[in-house]
Amino acid sequence: MKRSILFTLLALLLLGATQLPAGISAYAFGDYYFVLKQHKPELEDLNGFWLRRVYLTYESDISDKLKARARLELNSPGSFSTSSSTIVPYLKDAYISYQYAPLHKVTVGIQDSLAFANIEKFYGYRHLEKTMFDLYKNRSSRDFAIDFSGAFDTAKKFNYSVQYGNYSGNKNETDKYKQVGARLFFNITPELMVEVNGDISTLSGVKTSTLYQAFAGYKGDWGRLGFNIGQETIKEDGKDDASMAVLSAFVVARLGKKFEAVARYDMSMDPQLHGQGDYLLIEKGYKTNLAILGLAWNIHPKFQIMPNIKLVSYKENNGIKPASDTYFNLTWYYQF
Repeated sequence: MKRSILFTLLALLLLGATQLPAGISAYAFGDYYFVLKQHKPELEDLNGFWLRRVYLTYESDISDKLKARARLELNSPGSFSTSSSTIVPYLKDAYISYQYAPLHKVTVGIQDSLAFANIEKFYGYRHLEKTMFDLYKNRSSRDFAIDFSGAFDTAKKFNYSVQYGNYSGNKNETDKYKQVGARLFFNITPELMVEVNGDISTLSGVKTSTLYQAFAGYKGDWGRLGFNIGQETIKEDGKDDASMAVLSAFVVARLGKKFEAVARYDMSMDPQLHGQGDYLLIEKGYKTNLAILGLAWNIHPKFQIMPNIKLVSYKENNGIKPASDTYFNLTWYYQF
């Protein structure tokens, strides 16, 4: 059944491409992974191939003011303890946007979260690892929402987005609770970008989550670097507030035409609120440090191979401190 749905959607995309000014694109990435060291002994020495993501995207200019996108994602479960699950397709994006003024538009449908879409684009290495609030599950990457966005000036140096959504990711909405968020980002110079964003999400009648963050990125012919800091706070009636502040810094250095070196460091200044169980195991309830080092080989503009190493360490909490973990990945990324 799932295969029939996928083939039907692909056929519709190809049919649409012959009738409208449209584009079809795709990319994929995965790894050969090796768990070199793990605080859970049963996971140590596990290794193998996995195809983490495949994206198939159809974009159409319906008119000079109307644009639409549909994107399918196929992904592996990413769980070290599950081998029976197969790669499953689902709808990642499905939205239409209307430019109601020269510098302003409204978008409705399943679309990017405000929390890290711009930051991820500047970072440029989603296939190496997610950005911090995505990785640590503080926010979903998508939501069904209405978004008003645009620029305050014709040079598009000062930009904004305001979003109202379900706060249910790609899933159906089954309650009355919603999320309201806003983002301001400034292209101060061609090299320097600064962004602040935040949201308030109602989880239930007695529970809310508030998130805010700031990002600064600088780029040049030599590469780029970025610094990201933010915090999520969960308030629930009858309980103490739970907060998680995180900082993340990265640098990408160009080494000639074919190679780039990537280094990243994340530090949670509070215990992890949600943890992480996909592809990279991070325990909930501990302050953590994550270090990533990689060397990207751009064999072709649309094909990259990157050996990389990831190290996770923990700080003691209530007398317990998990041992550190080390992963080696040979990551590949290609467009087609």
